[in-house]
This record gives sequence, C-alpha cells and structure tokens, in this order.
Amino acid sequence: MKFIKTEKFNHVSVSIRSIFALDIHTITTMNLLCIMMKKQTEKYPDPSLFARALADTYGIRIGVGLSAYGKQLVMDIRMNAIESQWIPDQSYEKQALDLFNQIICHPHFTSASLSQAKMQLKNRLHTQMDDPNTIALLNAFTSLAPHSISIPVQGNIDAIDGITLLDIQQAYEAYLKAEKHVYIVGQPSQALYNYLDSLDSHQTLQSHFELLDNSSLQIQSQTRDISQTSLTHVYANHIGVDDPLYYPLLVMNSLLGQSPNSLLFTNVREKHSYCYSIYSSIVRFDGALIISTSFRNQYFDQVISLIQEQIKKLQTGQFDVSLLSSAKKDLIDGLISGQDSSFSLIEQAYLDDLMHRNTQLKDRISAIDHVTKEEVIQASSYLHLVARSIVKEEEHEEV
Repeated sequence: MKFIKTEKFNHVSVSIRSIFALDIHTITTMNLLCIMMKKQTEKYPDPSLFARALADTYGIRIGVGLSAYGKQLVMDIRMNAIESQWIPDQSYEKQALDLFNQIICHPHFTSASLSQAKMQLKNRLHTQMDDPNTIALLNAFTSLAPHSISIPVQGNIDAIDGITLLDIQQAYEAYLKAEKHVYIVGQPSQALYNYLDSLDSHQTLQSHFELLDNSSLQIQSQTRDISQTSLTHVYANHIGVDDPLYYPLLVMNSLLGQSPNSLLFTNVREKHSYCYSIYSSIVRFDGALIISTSFRNQYFDQVISLIQEQIKKLQTGQFDVSLLSSAKKDLIDGLISGQDSSFSLIEQAYLDDLMHRNTQLKDRISAIDHVTKEEVIQASSYLHLVARSIVKEEEHEEV
C-alpha cells in the first residue's frame, strides 16, 4: 500500500487498482461491470437510494473505471471524501466506509441493471462515434492489430448484446480474486487506513508492455457528412518508459505538438490557418506518438506536407534553443501543477511502482531540465509512421 501523507488537501483520496489482461473478448464485459458496480449494492438495491446515500454522506464521490497500460487493463475504484476531522457528525466515518465497502464487496447484479448498463454503454459509444476525431483515432489504433493498442478500452458496441448476467458475475469473481494495490493521499483516519490495508495484496506490481514496431503504413479512410476532415497519425517511437531517452521523448513531444508554442501549432495553425487545433501526444506504454487535427479537405496535401516538415525539423535540429527551453518549461509547469491534484499524485506513484523506481518531483524536473538538443534529435529519429486514419468530409457541389 502506498500512503502519501499530506496536509495539502481537506479530503482523502483513495485508489484501489487491480490488473487484468487487456483482452478484446472481455473488455466490453469489464466496462459493463464497472457501470453496474457503482450503481447499486446489496444494501442499496435501487440506484436512486445509492445516489441519495452518497449525497447524504457529505457528497462522498466513488467511481469505478478502466485504463490501459500496455498489455494490462487496470480496474480502478476511487473514493474522494472529506477528512473526518472536518465533519462534526460522529457517524460520518462509518457511513463513508460502509458505502465504499458496498461498492467493492457487495455490488448488486440483476437482469434489469444489466439492461440499463448495456443501454448506458451503447449511448456512450454512440456519442463517441459521432465525433470524427474519435473515429479517426480508433480506426488508426484498430488498424494496428494484433498489437494491444488496437483494443478499444471503452469496449465494442457489437459485443454488448451478447453479454449475459453470468458473464458479469464471473468478471466480478475474477475481480475479487485479483490482487489489489491501494493508494491513499491525505490524512485518513486509523479505521479507514486499517480497512484499506486489509484489502491491499502487499505484492510488487509487474508491468507487461510491448512497443510498436516499424510495420508497413496502414491507411484507413471513410467519408461522412461532416464539416471538416479529421486526421490521425500514429508513429512508432521505440522508446519505453524505462528507456534513457524517455525524458527526451517527452520534451520532443512537447516541442512537436503539446506545448502552446509547438512546431505543429505555430506552422500549421498559426502561419497557415489550415486548422483550428493540432496536437501530438504520447501513448507511453505502447511506444506510440499520435498527431491529431481537423481541417478542410482541400488542404489535405498541404497539412500532410507540413506535418512531415515539422518532424524533419526535429530530426535535423532545425529548431531554436529558446523553443526547446519553452517546451521544457511547459512540461515542468505541468508536473508542478499536478501536485495540486491528489489523483495526479496517485497516478505518478502508480507509474513509479509499475516501473520499480522511486522518483521525486525534483528528480523528474531535473531530468527534463537536463535534456539536450542532441537527445531530442536522437529521440525524434526513431519516429516511424505506422498508421494514418482519415474521416473525410463529403464534397458538395456548389449551388
């Protein structure tokens, strides 16, 4: 169990994480399980009763969600509650503990709740598929099968109807048996600390990830009645979180398309006004770099050319040292601002445990600050385009 003791917050934040294999055949069931676990329990069999109990317990917040770390699927049960020292009600602590325990140990599964969960998940996925940028991203990932990046963490809409109540119950039984890794931020009471300690497996985390390789370029394209064309590029970068070039990779990404004065934003958006936004991001446990943007289709060739040009600038060192300093500063500012979020602290602690390292904020800041121009050039030299996904706007004849 990782306990980050601090007086910075007036609440206690808890994250209980369990690791499963990221499997295309079970991912939709896991999504439904998460929805059902946070809706109703044995003590509160009606969702409205459970929602009222949360509100009555000084607005305690409890959530259940999924994240992917390479080939691993992490189920995360979170609680955010006001520290008991600030609550005059002597029953508050017991009520909060009871609600959290209900979610973890006593969820209530029925055919009716499964039907409601299926409807909620379908609506969520339908909403996502109304967004051309999301479609482009998911299509790009899907084209890279069988790599784990191709598995949609949010589930598959075509698999929903075939999932049974028995599937849900079996998935929950697997959760009960899975090792649990507990993270706490704040000043928990002794009762809460003891309860969480009893849940923790006290086992070392094991990571399991595989970086993308330099496969041949996969191109996905479809046309929709939309106002702009959406484009996603996926690049293999061959740099894992345990690689000496990991921090240069972060700086390179900031320089390319993450910081406010990035090469992509300045040269594609600001100078030419081809798009409203363009950015890059890192999928760290898959060794991938993503570039996403939207623009009028008439500028397609120009946008593609300019993206390639910015990457070439990185690879040949054609960028000013002042821009490099700005990219570093933006990264460091993000690290510092993350100290104001309890769950950002938990995420950093989890990543450190997953990679079997013990880094402090000052260590991460120093690592970024010492990245050289030559290291950025080296990190960018590994970029290899493996997927291009386009959701193209329909061409309408002028009237």
